[in-house]
Amino acid sequence: MLYEVRAYTMAPGHTEEAVEDFGRIIEKRVRLSPLVGFFRCAMGELNRILHVWEYESSAHRESVRAETLRQPWWPPLKGEHILRQVTRLMRPAPFRPRPLSGALGGVYVIRSDFLRTGKFKEVSARWAALLPERERLSPLAAAFGNPAGEFESGVLNEFLHIWPYRDLAHWAEVREREAAIPGWRESLDPLTASQTAEAWLPAPYSPMR
Repeated sequence: MLYEVRAYTMAPGHTEEAVEDFGRIIEKRVRLSPLVGFFRCAMGELNRILHVWEYESSAHRESVRAETLRQPWWPPLKGEHILRQVTRLMRPAPFRPRPLSGALGGVYVIRSDFLRTGKFKEVSARWAALLPERERLSPLAAAFGNPAGEFESGVLNEFLHIWPYRDLAHWAEVREREAAIPGWRESLDPLTASQTAEAWLPAPYSPMR
């Protein structure tokens, strides 16, 4: 599978409008390829929406893109309100080959870790061993990677993982408890060049909600 992680920065005051505009056409769009999640940023760089789409392959993505452009309802957003667009094509991590869906949490923390070159296999092996213990605290909704040398497109060596929580108090509680899992924090820290984390709220029509 191939996953497109697409983010738009909207002009201030137009983020909710963008969520609503997508909502009006989302049932038509998901007939072409599955939507994994749709979010608006609550903490981090604001005025952004983020949506994740699933494709069978690069060829499937291109055919879907061509089909959407032929539709009278596409694109759903008002171009004059879009300030910036970023898209990343990523593969699922082997320990979470398909994203979860359903009512997983009210807030999603999306982590972006840029790994040192050549370290994806080591990280995957560590997470495969440690994730069952970590998921006793909260589930991992999705994990994607773009390791250099394996999938040469977009920002390389990025490891993106999506964690749902009931609220930010639950996130803080889990963060404290996960520190007691032997090796969990160490599974990434020595192999990482930089890290960011942001809080996102799911749209009403997001499969992750």
